[in-house]
Amino acid sequence: MRGLRPLAFALAAMLQLAQQVRGRGEDVVAYRYESYREDAGRVQVDTQTAYFETTLNPRVAVKGQFVYDAISGATPTGGPPAAGDTQVPLVALHDQRHSGSISSDLKAGRTTTTPGFAYSTESDYESYGVSLNEAVDLNQRNTTLNFGAAHNFDRVKGFFQQDWKDKGSTDVLVGVNQLLGPHTYVTFNVTLGYSDGYLTDPYKGVNFTYRYPVSFYDPADVDVNAPERRPGHKFRQVAMVGFTHYVEAVRGSADISYRFHHDDWGIFSQTVEVAWHQKLGKQLMVSPLFRFYNQTAADFYATRFNGDPSFPGGAVGAAQKDGFSILFNDDPSFPGDAAGTFAVPVHPVNYSSDYRLSRLQTFTYGVVASWRIHENLSLEAAYKRYEMVGLDGVTLASAYPSAHIFTLGFDLHF
Repeated sequence: MRGLRPLAFALAAMLQLAQQVRGRGEDVVAYRYESYREDAGRVQVDTQTAYFETTLNPRVAVKGQFVYDAISGATPTGGPPAAGDTQVPLVALHDQRHSGSISSDLKAGRTTTTPGFAYSTESDYESYGVSLNEAVDLNQRNTTLNFGAAHNFDRVKGFFQQDWKDKGSTDVLVGVNQLLGPHTYVTFNVTLGYSDGYLTDPYKGVNFTYRYPVSFYDPADVDVNAPERRPGHKFRQVAMVGFTHYVEAVRGSADISYRFHHDDWGIFSQTVEVAWHQKLGKQLMVSPLFRFYNQTAADFYATRFNGDPSFPGGAVGAAQKDGFSILFNDDPSFPGDAAGTFAVPVHPVNYSSDYRLSRLQTFTYGVVASWRIHENLSLEAAYKRYEMVGLDGVTLASAYPSAHIFTLGFDLHF
């Protein structure tokens, strides 16, 4: 089964969990269980995450996490359905993922240096990553400049690729956090990333169909008859701006962020996230949230491609007078007794029918509740609804998943 998530997810998840559990500089141990359930029993993922953060001395803090995922269910193959059917073909999948990450905050004056290491392993995906972040406090700590770099070393294999293939990715970030007042701060950062190597999904296929100009000959299958092929490199640019404001009168705060993404696969995307954190009494925090994502399609996406899987480089054919055979240009007797010839088109350089590369939107909405039942212990529960919708009018609705996501966990402060 293809890698569940890129290793960057492990780093991002650790940072997100760290923000949730970081309290007043205490040492922290946290645990989360998450259940992801797509409608119609399609894909199910159970995730367990353990996180820790400890301060060794005023200048050194260590953070780390371990993640275990178990996945099962079925996912689209990339091929079209049979004629008259609205359900895209699915293939069963199951796998387990073990991942972990560790980093350390090293403080020296106004500067905090954070080296990090992360790994992720599955039966068909291996990833190891290193990162380094530099944060510099200025303006009496009202301004923080951030500089970061990360690189992943990955290997992947799968149904269409039986041997291990390498790929890598590098990201560089520059950003700033600015305090605007006692209750307001903004964040802005820009990330440039480059990936190369085997970027194809080894479990996704495509369908090539060429309608021959003779009624008796059409060898193309209805379902998948060729593996997809993506470019061997991708350059991406991401800009993000975030705004946080605390409203003292109602003891609540708003988090709003916008993210813009572009890459040379032709994908433009925008993400808007809004959350409100409301304090109820002394112990309970309730946080409704909403996330909207919109993207254009990759340049090489289609639900079906023109061509014959037997001739990826194209061919010239000649229909014979017997009414049931065709000679091609690689046959010594070509063109035979044909009255004329026709051209079978060459396959495009890159092609994919992975619905995740189509024009689409996603919506995530839900609520997180945190209850501090003791000075040192907090409980958390969350529910989110995730919905993906296609926008191209061609990709069938059955390709896109919707899911319920449940989370339970605790934070233990020392």
